[in-house]
Amino acid sequence: MNIFSARFVFSGAVVLSTALLLSGCSEEKKEPLPDLPPIELPKDVPALYSGQLPCDDCKAKMVQMTLKDDMSVVAVQNTFKETSVVDTLKGTYVVTDSTIKISLSDNTIHWTFKRIGSGNLSYMTSAGTVYEDADGMTADFIKIYRPVPAKVAE
Repeated sequence: MNIFSARFVFSGAVVLSTALLLSGCSEEKKEPLPDLPPIELPKDVPALYSGQLPCDDCKAKMVQMTLKDDMSVVAVQNTFKETSVVDTLKGTYVVTDSTIKISLSDNTIHWTFKRIGSGNLSYMTSAGTVYEDADGMTADFIKIYRPVPAKVAE
């Protein structure tokens, strides 16, 4: 046996013994997962909201958005520049302790709102603070109504 084949046999034996050693240590006891309570959406969140978002390159950006029971969002955005442009944006939302995070247009637009009194929402900056303009005014969205659950009349 020459030196190259001896090295090959030795290195193969080392790899094989290491693999056997590691596979013997990987026994995990599989315990059943605990029953977790279902995540419940706060009953007061799904509704129609209307407000104005800050806009650096336009005169105004008015938005009416509907947050639905199935965690989907439809937002109609009216941007005023020299003319008015209306966009309908669709996406989803997530409710955390005191905020609502909205993701629209295939995850390209993100809005975060703080839940404030009477079910209204206050727009938040990317830094996580409530937005205030130069005059100290916040960009609040007013809750218009709670949608009636869609049930088929019999």
